[in-house]
Amino acid sequence: MIWQNIKNAFLSIRSAKLRSALTAVGVMIGVFAVLVMVGVGDGVKAEIESQISNLGTNVLTITSGKLNQSASSSDPKEQKGSGINIASGIGTSTLTEDDVKTIENTPNVSRSAAFGIISSSVAKDQIVSNSAFVIATTPSYFDIRQLKTSQGSFFSADDNSGSKFVAVIGADTKQSLFGGEDPIGKSISLRGKQFRVLGVIEKSDAGVSLGANADDIVIIPINSAIKLTGKNDVFRVIAEVDSEKNIEKVKASLEQSIGSNHSGADDFSVLTQKELLTTFSSILDILTTFVVAIAAISLLVGGIGIMNIMLVTVSERTKEIGIRKAMGATFGNIMGQFLTESIIISLIGGVIGVLASYLAGMVIAKLANITPVYSPIALISALGASLFIGVVFGTAPAIKAARKHPIQALKSL
Repeated sequence: MIWQNIKNAFLSIRSAKLRSALTAVGVMIGVFAVLVMVGVGDGVKAEIESQISNLGTNVLTITSGKLNQSASSSDPKEQKGSGINIASGIGTSTLTEDDVKTIENTPNVSRSAAFGIISSSVAKDQIVSNSAFVIATTPSYFDIRQLKTSQGSFFSADDNSGSKFVAVIGADTKQSLFGGEDPIGKSISLRGKQFRVLGVIEKSDAGVSLGANADDIVIIPINSAIKLTGKNDVFRVIAEVDSEKNIEKVKASLEQSIGSNHSGADDFSVLTQKELLTTFSSILDILTTFVVAIAAISLLVGGIGIMNIMLVTVSERTKEIGIRKAMGATFGNIMGQFLTESIIISLIGGVIGVLASYLAGMVIAKLANITPVYSPIALISALGASLFIGVVFGTAPAIKAARKHPIQALKSL
């Protein structure tokens, strides 16, 4: 009986190809939108996890604002009152030069690097890049981040202390500004000042980092940035601890000493790599859930479309229902036939949505340098949602068809 219902459903779909296709489109769009949003969110999390892991487990990040450090704690007392303040690191930084010196002089900190963000476009002659992420830091930043050059070299401590207008650029920045030309020794313009290019960072394939392309970047000495802007804004500090076993001890020491610098104000965070990953993952989970909730509305719209079309189908096939009932078809036979048809249309839309999401993933990976991650659970859930939509929104039309009285149905002949 089930196989016969499936066969009849496909015959019905073939007899109204356009209508069936348009009905499946609603579910397809819903599945596609949800999978792409979840895939991009998981892809960004994977990229961030990879970048944070590459820094090593003996690195601390000191950032402005109070982020959720206790989210990963198993102690309920530590978790009480914890939360994600997305805006905490966006406004004016609370970190100061005194904090930077405190971090440098903390026992067991082998090296540290403060860095700030410079708001500026980057130009080379008439070519302008508005996408490059410009940061100012010290030479130790390259060592802590374990960066390498494909051409030239990084700037030195002398370049920084002398406030020289020099720069190191990312692989994508080099490509957009210089193309195939050798950039070493050439100049780029930042805020009207010419910076000589010393080196090109080896392409990392790290995707997006904190909202920026990790390979579309310009790094200048922090003292040069102060000379350029007249301000010394410390966006963040990364500190390398001499041993992983000293991480918690150094973290506690920094929280106490920086807290003293801030007169006890709880306006900064000292994060281990695990806590940093947990914080970013929590923020991305919140954003992904919000976007997916919006995208899921299209699934609801698709379900309503299926119900409306199936109601029309029931009305058009009244004669068929009357004949089948007159020949002994039961309530369950008729209901099963129309419910199967609804489910198949919904599943067709779901399968096409899954395939379209994979195609979109390849396009996104090529254009946006983000590789969406589609987990088996997400794919199974997407197809499960399609099945659920088909059952829920196909039940009412199926019941209506099954309840038709054979005499009244045959009167329409």
